[in-house]
Amino acid sequence: MSQKNKLLIINNGQTVPTQLQSALDDLRLKSRICQPAQALEELKTNQSHLSTVILALEKHNNLESDLLKDLTEKIHSLCLNILILSDENIGHIKLDQLNGGDIYQARYDESAEMLKGRLAMLIEMQPRLRELHSELDMLRSFKDPLSNHFTKVDEEMRLAARLQRDFLPSQMPQVNNIRFATVYRPATWVSGDIYDVMRLDEHHVGFYVSDVVGHGMPAALLTMFIKQALITKRINGHDYTIIEPGEVLAQLNTEFYEQGLSDFQFATCCYGLIDTRSLKLRFANAGHPYPIHIDKDGRMRELEAVGSLLGIFDEQHYPMQTYQLNPGDKLLLYSDGMELAFANEGPDEPLRFRQEFEHLAHLDVEILCDKMVTMIEQEEGSLHPRDDVTIVGIQVVK
Repeated sequence: MSQKNKLLIINNGQTVPTQLQSALDDLRLKSRICQPAQALEELKTNQSHLSTVILALEKHNNLESDLLKDLTEKIHSLCLNILILSDENIGHIKLDQLNGGDIYQARYDESAEMLKGRLAMLIEMQPRLRELHSELDMLRSFKDPLSNHFTKVDEEMRLAARLQRDFLPSQMPQVNNIRFATVYRPATWVSGDIYDVMRLDEHHVGFYVSDVVGHGMPAALLTMFIKQALITKRINGHDYTIIEPGEVLAQLNTEFYEQGLSDFQFATCCYGLIDTRSLKLRFANAGHPYPIHIDKDGRMRELEAVGSLLGIFDEQHYPMQTYQLNPGDKLLLYSDGMELAFANEGPDEPLRFRQEFEHLAHLDVEILCDKMVTMIEQEEGSLHPRDDVTIVGIQVVK
């Protein structure tokens, strides 16, 4: 053991314990002894020459609690190990009540061999301890800048979420006997899903759900593009023409494709149109989950419609499908986050969310959507959803 390793022994007794002195001699360690009252000044004066501090505290000479805490805090601030020779409690203070410090304890009557081993270990650890304290100091220097950065990011994400919600309809239009209800649950602050319900004229209402691949800020930015690029009416002076769903998606696909987006960005969309006089439903689909139709008796079926994803190929054709709705019918458009919101029992099991829709099929569409939210929130992992969830529910009132 090198002679340069020096120890400060703070002793509130009359003499250094014999076994401690024996361990110091065997390790050829230089030491300096002082009383507790002089210890703070001694530490200040000789801090650069010390590697370990020993508090040799006899049971019958209790140390004042304030002084003991001041000592341990000062020793810790100097990146020094502390070995306390005492019983379990020091006066009325338990060791785990001391603030900070790399504190080790041994019995006051510990054998010389045991003390020799402990001291050798502490001195061996001292260089690494100083390195760790230096690294901690460096990390602490980053704390405030990082905290301010993340606070700013959090504020910006909150603002982005609020702005995105401002692009959603503030209230659902009630067109004759058609009622709407929605569910909108982003997986993070912002969503890769977007929806809209639009009263096109006195007798037509349009609606869609679109889902950009992924979620978070990149997907959310593309939802704003979809919101602006999806055109439902063509205005000619004082006249207008309602654009059929297939053409709406074809135009949207062309706009998407012509942006030349990097990283192979694409989206899905299902757009529908209802004539409130005849209750005719016309819709087209661009790679989106099929809408679910629920008749007045609660029977469910998927309304199939094929169409390629948006933004992959130019000049795509989206076939329009037509269905006759009847009073009491419901229609559900949803994003594929619904599939991930409910855990399946196994890969061969049918998708659970369809079963949950079936259980709620007899309810009015507003209650159905509210119940679905409650069920999603009760699922395991609902606090950290894997994808955005959006539902647009439509009901023909009897």
